[in-house]
Amino acid sequence: MPDELDPPRKHYGFKEREFKRDNVITPGAAPLPTTKDLAIAAGTRPNPAARPAAPKADLSAVGPAKADDPNDVYAVLQANRRAAQQHGLGEIEIKAVKSRRKREFWLLIVGGNVAILGGVFLSGINVITVVFGLAGLIIFSLGLSWVMWQVMDKY
Repeated sequence: MPDELDPPRKHYGFKEREFKRDNVITPGAAPLPTTKDLAIAAGTRPNPAARPAAPKADLSAVGPAKADDPNDVYAVLQANRRAAQQHGLGEIEIKAVKSRRKREFWLLIVGGNVAILGGVFLSGINVITVVFGLAGLIIFSLGLSWVMWQVMDKY
């Protein structure tokens, strides 16, 4: 097969664009306002430390509440509150919940350590199994303590 000529390289790039400027500055025009000028025009002070206190809400602008209006939010909320107080739902009773975490921790630590020791004794007692069993006891105990008391939430 004879050598074929490669096609000419394509050159990619952005098109040059001309942008139309909306606020063209003429030599005799006033300069554009700064942010400080805009803040003063908006009625705020440029110094945030000198900010005045927020004005109180004018409740007269809301309009008078109608007693017979079934859609009046405040009347509905007051009726709900009265019903909850009649049924004793407004009172909060704090009960001390006994944690099962301590009991389960000791069951797992004793059960896991006995299982590791049982594996050591069933595989035959020699230096290697005792060292690996001791390492297993330490890793299991520390890992279980960390998970139960640091990672898990109270339950």
